Amino acid sequence: MKRSVLTVSALTGLFSMQSFATQSIEKLEVQGTRTPLYSTRDVNASALGIKDPQFLPISIQSFSEELITNQRVKTLSEVLANDASVQNTAIGTVFDFVSLRGFQLDWTNGLRRDGLALAPYQDVPLENIQRIDIIKGPSSLVSGFNNPGGTINYVTKRPTMDSFLDITTEFRSRAGRYIHVDFGGPLDSEQTFGYRINAAAEKNGDFTGGDDLERYFFSAALDWQLSDRIFIRLDGDYQDKSTVSQPLIGLARDPNDDSRSVLPPYVDTSEVLLGQPWAKYKTESFNIAARVDFWLNDNWQWVNQVALSGNDRFTIFPDIYSVDLEGSVLSASIQVTPDETYDTVSAHSFFTGQLVTAGIEHELVVGASIRDYQSKDGRWFELDNPVGNIFDPIHVSKPVFPEYPDPTTTDTTESSFFITDTLHFNDVFYATLGLRHIQYKKDQTAPNQAKSTLDDRTFNTPIIGLNYNPNDQLAFYASYSEGAGEGGVAVIGSGAINEGESLGPQESEQIEAGIKYQTDSMNYSVAVFEIEKMLEYHNHITNYFVQDGTQSHKGIELNASGSFIEGLSTVASITFMDPSLDELDGEPALNGNRPANVPKFQANLFLDYQLPFLENLSVNAGMFHVGEREQNVNNNLNLPSYTRFDLGAKYHFSDFNTTLRIKAENLFDKEYWLSGGAKGIDWGVAPGRGRTLIASLSVSF
Repeated sequence: MKRSVLTVSALTGLFSMQSFATQSIEKLEVQGTRTPLYSTRDVNASALGIKDPQFLPISIQSFSEELITNQRVKTLSEVLANDASVQNTAIGTVFDFVSLRGFQLDWTNGLRRDGLALAPYQDVPLENIQRIDIIKGPSSLVSGFNNPGGTINYVTKRPTMDSFLDITTEFRSRAGRYIHVDFGGPLDSEQTFGYRINAAAEKNGDFTGGDDLERYFFSAALDWQLSDRIFIRLDGDYQDKSTVSQPLIGLARDPNDDSRSVLPPYVDTSEVLLGQPWAKYKTESFNIAARVDFWLNDNWQWVNQVALSGNDRFTIFPDIYSVDLEGSVLSASIQVTPDETYDTVSAHSFFTGQLVTAGIEHELVVGASIRDYQSKDGRWFELDNPVGNIFDPIHVSKPVFPEYPDPTTTDTTESSFFITDTLHFNDVFYATLGLRHIQYKKDQTAPNQAKSTLDDRTFNTPIIGLNYNPNDQLAFYASYSEGAGEGGVAVIGSGAINEGESLGPQESEQIEAGIKYQTDSMNYSVAVFEIEKMLEYHNHITNYFVQDGTQSHKGIELNASGSFIEGLSTVASITFMDPSLDELDGEPALNGNRPANVPKFQANLFLDYQLPFLENLSVNAGMFHVGEREQNVNNNLNLPSYTRFDLGAKYHFSDFNTTLRIKAENLFDKEYWLSGGAKGIDWGVAPGRGRTLIASLSVSF
């Protein structure tokens, strides 16, 4: 059910990133049709402003609260499975890893919450999320340091004009249970002050199974229309989560050729635990944010926003390096990195408005931003993992941990100035020009050592875009953008000489062109792109993690979302990619190979159909196809393609304002390999989850 925001000002703020179609809803109700569930309008492109995607020279995909609710998904990777340009690059089960257009998000810059940075290594809960936006491509103009494939932004729920209370309970396969409460409304009769509360608790199993977890979540949001020209937003959330830590499963050896690796036998790790019951991955995270909008006049607005994000974690990563074809574990260990802390403070202040010079209308955004990120980590020790066999694992008592070494403290600061100008030459031709100047510095203090500066650099990241919009429905665009982002970290447990070492920042660039077409109820888009950046991989000749050569991804994406016909909503996506590795000096034999875990073809389709003969009943079905991928950059082992099917239904009991949802995920219990690892890890693969049954009941008051 759509609800209006507390005040119209939340619509016009540059970083609110909410999508509200009040006029469309009224029009649709007059016509007696359904409000489109999965079509979105007016998304936020950060420094480019809040706009209909038709007028932006980049590709943006958005996924609404309604889609998240109907699919009964709880993690980022599950939501983004609806976009064929997103790849799952999970390392075990502890937190989400995804790639956009084949480039993996880094741990410190890939995610934003209402436009500002999050502390890394946290699974962002979805209970207080209104929408998830994917802003594709490496434009650091949009959000500062980011990733070549793009940036993911979580849009938080805001207070509502009407008071409400929603309670949802859910049960899943393998003893999963869950409860979520969402309520809010105005606090005064003038409706100038409102609140929104979300709270959730979830428990799966007893930490002896592969999907077992326990978490508690709470969030609060306040909106205050202080005057006609001042609007204030405050919000915060907290999550305490413990989950079992599942490893990647190492490769096996070909019995006919001992020098050749083959895939291990498949095991559904949702049924078995390949780590240890005491080896829990624990996080305690919080986010606090404030924003003040000043309307200087009818044309100009001043936005100020600040956020504090923190994550404390105790990290335990079981590793299974190799197995035989019967599932016996040949080599394994457990890597422990205790009591790590990550804190991020980020803020921006900017002016946005319009002016006319020489007959040309300009939409301007001018501002500055800062991010201060501190981590205390880098200490780790190794334990045995006597799991025995992946089909019948051995669990042992928790050993006595050794004395913890002192952590390494790393301080990363990023300050920037940015300006963007959208020039309207006439009613159909637009140009977008933008530049962000970034000052980036990273200092590190290792135990018993003096502080050292790892990086101190500046970056200039432009965007140039052209739009031709012959009418309100059709748009043609082309753009060039550059990006800067964090480099990888040599993976601990890989055996590389420089384990744990930061590889330093690197730059990327993209050329993109596309077509967008929208109707009252549907969005269609086609995008053609090429992205280049330096490759990061484990060079087995030198036994170092390195940056070397060029990783280039050329692709075409086709997307459609909205209400295709009356009663039928859809999210459909297809991506073709031609990824390649070139210009490598350190390991030239890799030239011409494909990067790991990047399929040439990927497609998905989700349909939600309201039955015409039974108005309260809807059925939905999902198809998710991932093409063949390389398991490693040497291209000597393939991960087979797979197609997963989901099936669900929703029934609304009108007299009780109650909705029952049921779902079968992986309906046919397909065995498949979800991921070939990430960040240069080439020792193993992550199996997909078997059939999962879900039933939920939601009551609204």
